[in-house]
Amino acid sequence: MKRILPLIVVLLLAACGEDPYRGLYDGIKSNNDAKRTPTERANSPAPSYDEYKKERDSESAK
Repeated sequence: MKRILPLIVVLLLAACGEDPYRGLYDGIKSNNDAKRTPTERANSPAPSYDEYKKERDSESAK
């Protein structure tokens, strides 16, 4: 049992760290969405992380 618990913790942390920027972006997006009204969220939804990354990469390539 003493070896299994640290192994589980390490595996969970490794899975969470696959793309830390995605987690950070999603956290900020969720925080900002919580401050907006449902109408604001429906009319202008925030872009997904993949859309954001694609736009950021295309602008940095210029």
